Amino acid sequence: MAAKTAPALLVCQVRDVMEEFDRVVLDDAKGLSAPALAEATRALKSLVERLPLAFEQTADVLELLVKSDKATVERGDVKTEVATTAAELRTVAADSEQLGKGLADPASALFLMGGR
Repeated sequence: MAAKTAPALLVCQVRDVMEEFDRVVLDDAKGLSAPALAEATRALKSLVERLPLAFEQTADVLELLVKSDKATVERGDVKTEVATTAAELRTVAADSEQLGKGLADPASALFLMGGR
């Protein structure tokens, strides 16, 4: 059986690719076209649309961990702390869902732009 990749490593890889994206866009600003930016924006929208599920699943798994006594906290009651953290993660999920919806208009507008 192949070794599983740690979730944090996967997210760090996405972060690193986003940093590279930022550099590429800035370094080649004059050479990019509106269609290239449209394609990138659609890909960013797709990425952002996956965030709510990631935060929801993190909250769900955290709650499972506390139910099976696999989570501890340094201070306070573990169940209270986990419930608070899970609720905060679900709030972030809702916020990131709004971000994805907010990208719909600029992604659509860019799709209609041509380049020279």
